[in-house]
Amino acid sequence: MKKLLIGGLSCVACLAVAADLKVGTVNMVHLIELHPTHESNKALVKSTNEDYKSKLEAKQDALKALADDAKKIYDDMQNPMLSAAAKAEAQKKLEALQQKGNAARQDLLRSDQHYREEMNDLETRLLKLETSDIRAKISAYAKEKGLDLVLDATMAAYAKDSLDVTDDILRAMKVDPAKRKTLKSKEKTSEGK
Repeated sequence: MKKLLIGGLSCVACLAVAADLKVGTVNMVHLIELHPTHESNKALVKSTNEDYKSKLEAKQDALKALADDAKKIYDDMQNPMLSAAAKAEAQKKLEALQQKGNAARQDLLRSDQHYREEMNDLETRLLKLETSDIRAKISAYAKEKGLDLVLDATMAAYAKDSLDVTDDILRAMKVDPAKRKTLKSKEKTSEGK
């Protein structure tokens, strides 16, 4: 009973302290999507991904060429008119091509894994740069306006619309808040589906 009473009193104390807090909310998804570097970052990710894909396709083409060469040698070996010496020579060539093919296959798998890791790293670094800049803008705004706490509204179960300072942060990022209306309308359209 004593613990229950202490717990209840501490909740009342927390509520009293929370009542004095000045809180704001932001929509981090909107801030990231409207960040001044977001579109150029997306373009960089896309072009880097396309570059990696073309490199992988070149490796796949080389591997296919090796397989085609090996098939041609194998087909030639089936000729009954081929001498034993010519067959032995063709067998050596076929084994060498198979070794090259195995090495090329391993290289393709390693390259694919490497490119995936590089893409993940690039996307993570760019997102960190954007969010760091956004957090700095939020922090400066909160200090200027005397806010004690700024929460991500997308993570809150409920927040009054009057607490939303996303448009103010967009202005601090030198982004027209009217662009946010487009994002909101896209969200409503996707919710309706």
